[in-house]
Amino acid sequence: MPREVFLIDLWRRYADNAEEIRVKKVSNVVKLKARAKSSLVTIKLPEDVATKLIEEYRSKGKRIVEF
Repeated sequence: MPREVFLIDLWRRYADNAEEIRVKKVSNVVKLKARAKSSLVTIKLPEDVATKLIEEYRSKGKRIVEF
């Protein structure tokens, strides 16, 4: 089962160890999913905040998959 978190700092902990980060855009909300071997952790963010996080993890070399 996916686990939803509500704090960006907590989501970053999971994203740092994730194999890939999945992005799903729905109207004004972007759902970011940090996929690790044994878990999936999600967070819902406004589009501008999510864009900054996506660019940050792209520059770190994380695999980003957009739906």
